[in-house]
Amino acid sequence: MNIFIIDTQTKEKYYVDVSKTGENSIVCPVCSGDRKKKTDRCLRWNNDKGTGLCHHCNAVFVSNILRHREIKTYTFPQWKNRTELTDKAVKWFEGRGISQATLKKMKIGYAKEYMPQHNKEVNTVCFPYYQNDILVNIKFRTADKKFKMNEGSELILYNIDAIQTTDSLIITEGEMDALTYIECGFPNVVSVPNGAGASQLTYLDNYMDYLEHIKVFYIATDFDEPGLKLRNELVRRLGVERCKIVTYDGYKDVNELLCAKSHFAVKDTIAKSVDSPMDGIIAPNDNRDDFFSMWKEGLPSGKSVGIPAIDQYIRWETGRLAIWTGFPASGKSEMLDFFVVKLNIRHGWKAAYFSPENYPIVIHIAKLVEKLTGKVFNSRHISEDDMWEAWDYIGENFMFLDPYDDPTLGNILDRAKYCVRKKGIKQLIIDPFNTLEHKSMPGENQTDYISRFLDELSRFARKYDIIINLVAHPTKPTLKKMESPSSNVATLYDISGSAHFYNKADYGISIYRDFENKHSVFYPLKVRFKNLGEPNRDGIILNYNYGNGRFSPQNDLYDNTNWLNPNFQDDWVKSLSQSKEFTEIPNEDLPY
Repeated sequence: MNIFIIDTQTKEKYYVDVSKTGENSIVCPVCSGDRKKKTDRCLRWNNDKGTGLCHHCNAVFVSNILRHREIKTYTFPQWKNRTELTDKAVKWFEGRGISQATLKKMKIGYAKEYMPQHNKEVNTVCFPYYQNDILVNIKFRTADKKFKMNEGSELILYNIDAIQTTDSLIITEGEMDALTYIECGFPNVVSVPNGAGASQLTYLDNYMDYLEHIKVFYIATDFDEPGLKLRNELVRRLGVERCKIVTYDGYKDVNELLCAKSHFAVKDTIAKSVDSPMDGIIAPNDNRDDFFSMWKEGLPSGKSVGIPAIDQYIRWETGRLAIWTGFPASGKSEMLDFFVVKLNIRHGWKAAYFSPENYPIVIHIAKLVEKLTGKVFNSRHISEDDMWEAWDYIGENFMFLDPYDDPTLGNILDRAKYCVRKKGIKQLIIDPFNTLEHKSMPGENQTDYISRFLDELSRFARKYDIIINLVAHPTKPTLKKMESPSSNVATLYDISGSAHFYNKADYGISIYRDFENKHSVFYPLKVRFKNLGEPNRDGIILNYNYGNGRFSPQNDLYDNTNWLNPNFQDDWVKSLSQSKEFTEIPNEDLPY
C-alpha cells in the first residue's frame, strides 16, 4: 500500500510503501540516504494512527490527512553521567543470582537521580530500554524499591529487540525476572515496563503487530493478586491458544526460585509450563491460583461508578451480560453512555460501540466529549485545547463499529474480538437489539433464536472477559401502564420476543423518565450474584444535566468538572455548578 507521509518539521512530502495496518517498520526517507545502512528500517509508522517516528534522526511524520492537533511525540533520554555499577551494587545483583556478565550485556548502569518519592537525588540502578540500538526509556530503581521511568519517554517492553529473532517469548512483570531468565540462558524474554499493578497497557496496544509472529507466549508473572490480574489480561489479549502459564515450584517469582535453588530449576519453569485453560474444559487446578486469591482477599465486590446511591445496589464485573431497557424517550442510551464513561474514567475500561441510533459517529463523539469535559459541546464553552484533549482520549479509549457494515451478531463479535486484542476493550455496547440483522436457523422460532443469541453473547463475554451491554426495547406500554407513573416502568419481561431477556441476563436495568418532575429513575431489576449487589425495585432518582449529559443523585449538586483535568473549573462551570436551573439550559445551546 503506497501512501504520502509528511515531515512535521520541514513539511516535505514523501511517498512510501507500508505493508499492513497498525505498526510498520520502514526505511526513513529523511536520513537513510545519508547512512551506511541505507536499508535500515529505522522509521516506525503506525498506519492506524497516521503517525511515525524515526529512531535514528527523530523525524516525526504524519499522513497527508490534515490533523488539527499537536502530534504526540516522546522524549529520548540521554545516557549521560550514568557510570558502571559500584562494587556494592554488583555484589547485590550477584546475591540475587545475576552475574556481572549479564549486567554488562544488558547495560545496567548506576547514577544519582532525583526521585519524587524521596524528594531529592539518591543513588539508583538504571535499567535502559533500547529499541534498535536507540535508548528509548530508562527505569530508575532505588535500594528501597522505589521506581520511576524517564519523564515523557515512550513505554515499551524491556528487552523488546528480543522479539525480532524468536517465535517464542517469555513475558515477566519486572526487569529482575527478565535478567534471571537471561542469566539462565533464555534471551527470548521481555518485561512489562510498569509492573503488574498498572491499569494501562499502552505498550501492548502500540506493539500488538510486533507480536503477531510469536507462536508461544510463556506468561511468567508473580503469584500475588496483581500478578494474577496481569497474567489474565495478557492471556486475554494475546490469545489463550498461544499462552502457557509458568509456575515457580511454590516460590513467588522466578528470581526467588533462582536464589533458593539453581539455574536448572529456572529452566524447568519453561519446560514444565502448562497450557492456559482451553474452551470447553474446566479443571479445578486450572483455577487454583484465582481460587486461593479469592479465599485470601474475599469475593470480588465489582467495580463502582462512584455514586454511593447506585453502588450499594449494583457493581460491575467483566465476563457478564447486562440488558438495558425502558420505554421510548426514557434516556436509555444517554444513561448507558454515562455508566460506560464512568467505568472508563475510574477503572480504565475501554469500550467498543455498535450503536446505529447514535449515528453519525461524530454526534456520538460530541456527546462523549460533553460527559468527559463537563461542558456543552460548542466553541463558546469548550476550548480548542480541551476539545482536542477529549478527542485524543476518546481515540485511545473508545472504538466504534460501522453500524451498516454487515450488522449481524457474528460480524459484530468478530470486530469486538479485534478490539480486545488491539485495544484491550473491557466493554462492548450493542444499542439496540432490533437494529441487528437477525438470522434464525431453519425451523427456529423467535424464543429459541433469542435464547441462542443471548447465550452467544454470554459465552463471548466470559471468553474475552468483557461486559456486554445490550439495549433492548420493550413492547409499547399498555393503557394500564400509562395510567400511573409507578406502573409505567418497563421490565425485562416486557421486552419484545422472549422472557429469556430476564432469565439469561446477569444484570437487568430499566430506565424511567419522569417528565412531570424532570428527573430519571435508575432501576437495577436484576443482579445475579449477591457479591455484586442486589435489586432495587423502588428505583434510584437521578437528575439529568442537560448541559453535559451526566446524571447525579437527586439532592447532589451537578458535576460540571472536567474529568480529564479534575482540578480545573473555569468561571462558567463555577457559576452553574451551584444552580439546579442549569437543567433548563436553552435548546439553542445544545449541539443536537
